[in-house]
Amino acid sequence: MDFIRSWLNDALRLQRRWKLLTARKLLYLPHILSHKEKRMLLYIILVIVVAGGGLFIRTYLYFTHPAPAVGGSYTEGVIGAPRSINPLYISRDAERDIAHLVFSGLLGYDGAGEITYDLAERYDVSPDGKIYTLYLRQNALWHDGKPVTADDVVFTVKRLQDPQYKSPFRANWQGVEPEKIDDHTVKLTLRTAYAPFIENLTQGIIPKHLWGEITPDRMLLHELNLNPVGSGPYRLKRFKYDNDGSLLWYTVTRNPDYWGDGPYLKEITFVFYAGEDALLNALHRGEIEGFGPISVRNTEDISRDRYAVLTLATPRIFSVFFNQRQSPALADKSVREAIAYALDKSRVVREVGGGAIVTDSLLPPFQGTPSESKAPLPYDPTQARELLDRAGWKDTDEDGIRDKKIRQNNKLQSVPLRWTLATGDSPELTHAAEAIKLMLADIGIEVSVASHSFADLEATVIRPRSFEMLLFGQVYGYEPDPFTFWHSTQIKDPGLNVALFTNKKADQLLEEARRTTSTTLRRQKYAAFAKLADADIPAVPLYTQLYLYLLPRDINGVEISRMALPSDRFNGIQSWYRVTRRALGRQ
Repeated sequence: MDFIRSWLNDALRLQRRWKLLTARKLLYLPHILSHKEKRMLLYIILVIVVAGGGLFIRTYLYFTHPAPAVGGSYTEGVIGAPRSINPLYISRDAERDIAHLVFSGLLGYDGAGEITYDLAERYDVSPDGKIYTLYLRQNALWHDGKPVTADDVVFTVKRLQDPQYKSPFRANWQGVEPEKIDDHTVKLTLRTAYAPFIENLTQGIIPKHLWGEITPDRMLLHELNLNPVGSGPYRLKRFKYDNDGSLLWYTVTRNPDYWGDGPYLKEITFVFYAGEDALLNALHRGEIEGFGPISVRNTEDISRDRYAVLTLATPRIFSVFFNQRQSPALADKSVREAIAYALDKSRVVREVGGGAIVTDSLLPPFQGTPSESKAPLPYDPTQARELLDRAGWKDTDEDGIRDKKIRQNNKLQSVPLRWTLATGDSPELTHAAEAIKLMLADIGIEVSVASHSFADLEATVIRPRSFEMLLFGQVYGYEPDPFTFWHSTQIKDPGLNVALFTNKKADQLLEEARRTTSTTLRRQKYAAFAKLADADIPAVPLYTQLYLYLLPRDINGVEISRMALPSDRFNGIQSWYRVTRRALGRQ
């Protein structure tokens, strides 16, 4: 109490003397005040400064909020190295990833899989669904500073259509007539209405002023394929080869002239590896900060304090396809139905590692509505055995494999239920295939598993249709169009009707669904098709794949919930950030 009383007396004495001070006398204040008064004045000043500073900070924080700022970088690991970043030729995931950042389409998709504007700021569709008029942004620039115009769009479409340039996307643009209305308006006229055509408009556009004079024989080998000039949010900075001529890494840097907000991340580097084990080792060594997909079993070793694992839905459906032309036994519907009863899909998903969801439909959901089909066949091996018994498939020689005498080449021959199941060589697929093998053995069917590299699977199995059974995933887009996978005209390569499914009524439904612009009518057509296909059992749907994406937790602004292709994880990349600033306004 004595200390407080003394302190108050000093303060009052100082206050009385302060009243006697004039402005001139303030100059002599250090000489007038006693030592105790000087100390008292210092205390008062400190209290005022601290209180004022605290009030300022609280006011500043109250009226501002953290906002994204330009800065920071991100390094991601990718399986496989790109050969071309040209959007007319991309075929590998690594190529799509980089092209997605470097090039822009007329339209794009957001993280929820909804259509957004890109180079086009708006578009109109004629009532008959045949004419698309697109209005380009006038502030869109190529990375070399030249403006993006209607000439670039028309040029890109014509290059896609020209068979001499051999684009794998040529079929998407047949029957489309591009026309320049003015420098920033393009009209695309379709021969027939095609409802999923809107997805084609996400195709990357290339600059006419750089590619216009390049002949077909030089197109695939031109340096612009790895030194691209696009109009996207990022542009090439540098890349490096190893001694064998393979790309080691590829860095893109933010495009300061991008028409939209962002991007905020200053640089993104892709480092290329052979497989997931190599990616995990690189992550633990600090060479990379994220990658996808990561298998469920490997997420158990990841620090959840440092990393987040995003679970993204995909429209990729994995099924067991039957080649009825390769096997007379598989041409027997009773056999195909018995196989469907014998497969425990939940067990298959467990073998895949949990990164999947059981499905009973050959088609993905349409416009957010679950696919309609007949009631799924339950897992019932007893019913499977009874079906085979009734159809005459019995183990006559007691070797554990059912067989039946079938007339072939005018002779009765004993045909066993014995096939090879072809699939990819990823751990998930090989584990699933081995589980299928064991389940079918339980009902008297012998299966051998043949695992192929994905390049070999495509070249020697899928394209020539050289298989008996195939475990394979069909990748649908955001606007599901089953035509390529199920129409009878797509039985031969480059079509993807790997089940060799033929049904005139089904063909008609797929054609009508393509032509209508009514979402309700399309849904009805697809539902009717699904019932026809389910009744014939050309394949047994097993699961839809989930994409598990590993990212560092300090990357913000990532809003992805749905994807069609792995590169779609970068939808909305312009909003990703690691650095913040204070901005006026309350959140």
